[in-house]
Amino acid sequence: MRATAQPVSILVLSLALACAQAAPPAAPAPRPPPAETDIQAMIEALMPSASRSMRNLVVRQTAEAAAASAASSASSATATMSAPPAEAAVAAAGGPAAASAVAAAAITPGPPPSLALAIQFEPNSARVRPASGAVLGSLVAAMQSPELKGSRFLIEGHADPRGSAAQNQRLSQERAEEVRLYLVSLGVHPARLRAVGKGASQPAEAGDPGAAANRRVRVVTLE
Repeated sequence: MRATAQPVSILVLSLALACAQAAPPAAPAPRPPPAETDIQAMIEALMPSASRSMRNLVVRQTAEAAAASAASSASSATATMSAPPAEAAVAAAGGPAAASAVAAAAITPGPPPSLALAIQFEPNSARVRPASGAVLGSLVAAMQSPELKGSRFLIEGHADPRGSAAQNQRLSQERAEEVRLYLVSLGVHPARLRAVGKGASQPAEAGDPGAAANRRVRVVTLE
């Protein structure tokens, strides 16, 4: 009996090792989706338009501009010798037509940078729920970042249209002010923040008055 037990044990061990080697490696765990508390995403959303436009500016030349540039290449080369550095760079990139395109892009107004946050409050109250502490903490970190440390912000409170207009206006103002005080308590200078209640005047989803997106706090970069 002892003579036959040892070969059986060796056979079982060999089969176990073979199965372990044949098994495919475990797939890597999927990366979690970006959280609402992503500080870098907040910075990008609230970046002043001037900084963003200079960073993302792309000069596109139309066919007519390309023809005009080719026809006047010699005169453009001469002009860049005496032009200021910024104008010379634009002329070298695409000539007068490109310079006009850059000027138009620089003066065309657009919506200010903003960020909507689903801050949770107690029902019919301006008291912030503890569950929103992480979001507001990340917002403070974004506001104190080198990219945004020189910016000022408007804290807007928004409500859905349920209830009276006066009640919605009062509650949205109180909630905006509560978020402002919360940010100040975490280190943001009071002079950088202003609170305003919008009531139900600017719903995010006008077709669904009761949608949760209509009850929000919006942070707008002041420029």
